[in-house]
Amino acid sequence: MAVAGRIPRLTSGFRRSLRPLGIHGGSVRSRAIGSTVTALTNPVTLPGPGDYETAFHPGRAHVRRVQGQNLWILYRFDAVHVEVLTIRSEPPVPLDEPES
Repeated sequence: MAVAGRIPRLTSGFRRSLRPLGIHGGSVRSRAIGSTVTALTNPVTLPGPGDYETAFHPGRAHVRRVQGQNLWILYRFDAVHVEVLTIRSEPPVPLDEPES
């Protein structure tokens, strides 16, 4: 029996962030974004090995780079959903690691 993945929620902020970047449905960049969002719904542990945290009001968000593109998706997740918050054309600044 297959384990169901997280349910993606594409926020209005995410949808608004596509236009200024010139991302249109069906384009190579749009398909790459879709593949990344699909990967985020995988029931395996999030965040992924290349993901990191950044400040995103309110609080924090995780960041994942879109493979093969100069694009970064900011997201939050729980056991059921992955909320896709925005996309950027520059990498967000990672939060500092806590000192041990």
